[in-house]
Amino acid sequence: MFLRIFVYKLKELSRKYWLVGWNFVFPLVLATAFFLGFGNLIKEDPDTLQTIDVGYVNQLDKSAGFEQVLKDLSKENDEGTTLLNLHTYSSKDEAVEDMNSDIIFGFYLESQDGIETVVRSNSYVSTIMNEIVREYNNYTDVINDIAKKHPEKVPAAMDAISSNNSFISEHSFGQNTSQYLQYFYALLAMTSLFSSWISTSMLEGMCANMSERGKRVECSPASKFLSISAGILAGTLLQIVSNIIVVIYIQYILGINLGVPMGTMIILCSIGSGLGISAGTLMGSMIRNERLLVTVPLFFTMICSFFSGLMWGQIKQLLQYNCPIINKINPAALLTDAMYIRSTYGPTDEFYQDTFIMCLMIVGCLIVSTLFLRRRKYVSL
Repeated sequence: MFLRIFVYKLKELSRKYWLVGWNFVFPLVLATAFFLGFGNLIKEDPDTLQTIDVGYVNQLDKSAGFEQVLKDLSKENDEGTTLLNLHTYSSKDEAVEDMNSDIIFGFYLESQDGIETVVRSNSYVSTIMNEIVREYNNYTDVINDIAKKHPEKVPAAMDAISSNNSFISEHSFGQNTSQYLQYFYALLAMTSLFSSWISTSMLEGMCANMSERGKRVECSPASKFLSISAGILAGTLLQIVSNIIVVIYIQYILGINLGVPMGTMIILCSIGSGLGISAGTLMGSMIRNERLLVTVPLFFTMICSFFSGLMWGQIKQLLQYNCPIINKINPAALLTDAMYIRSTYGPTDEFYQDTFIMCLMIVGCLIVSTLFLRRRKYVSL
C-alpha cells in the first residue's frame, strides 16, 4: 500500500505545472541571471592567488642558493598550482625593461650586498616577494649561526631545512571560495525551501476540511500516517532531483565550481529538501485557509532566503555580528553556511553543527505536525 501511494503521489506532484515551474525551471533561470551578473568575478576572483611573474639577476661570480629556491617555487605544488614563473636575466637593465613592459611584476637582484627586491608597485604580490627573501635570509642566518657554534650539526640542520623547503606557498582552504559564490549557495537554499509548497499542496488534498478529495482520503481504509509519509517521501525525492539538476547546471554547464564534493553536495541538498518538506508539512497542519497555504510558504521562503544573503550578501554577516541566533534558527542560513564552510574550510565542527541543527529541525517539524494532524476530528464527512 505504501509503495502504491508513493508512486501515485509522485505522478500527481510531477504533473503540477506550478511545481515544475517554480521548483525546476525558476532556479535555473535565477542561476543563469547570477552567472550573467557576476559569473566572471567568480571564475577570475581577484582575491585568488595567481602565479607571479618574477625575474632574477645574479651579479655574483658563482651560482647562488637563492636561485635554486626560486626554481623550487616555480614547480607545480601538490594542489596543482605554481607560485612563481621565473625569468632569469644576465643584467639589471634587461630585467628593468621587461618589468616596464609588464612581462614581469618585479625582480630579485642578488649581489655581494645581499638580495634586493625591485617591484613595479606596492601590492600583495610585492609583499609575497619580500616574504620569500625574508624567509630565505632567516634560513641562511640559522645555518650560519649553527656553523659558528656547532659545526658538527650543520648536516642535520641542512637535512631538516631540505625536508621543509617551501619558503612560502598558497594555503588552499578550498576551491572557488569567492564572496559571490554565496549567492549560488543561497539560491540552492531557496530552492530547497520551495519544497514547502509541495507539502501544503499535498495536505490540501488529504485533509477533509480543505478539499473534497481530502474527504475521500479521510474516509478511505488506508492509514493516514501511511498516506502522509508516502506523500512526504515523494515530495522530498522530487525536490532532491530538482536540487541536483540545479547543482549540475551551475557546476558543469555554467562552469561555476561550487567547491563542495558532489557526494557531500547531494547529502546537503537532501537535508535541505527534507527541511523544506517538513516545514511545509508543519504549515499545512496548522493552516486551514486555502489562500494562506500559498502565501505563508512563499513568505517563509523569501524571508529566510533574504536573511541567508540571496538578495544582499552582507546581511548574514551583519546578523552574525549583531544577533547570531537568527542565523542558527534560519534554515536557509544554516544550509548556506554549511555549504560555504565545507567549500572553504572543509568538514569542520561548525559544518557538522549546522548539519545537525538542520536534522533536528526536520525531526521537530515532523513531530509537531504529527501532533496537529492526529488531533483533527470531524463531526461528519
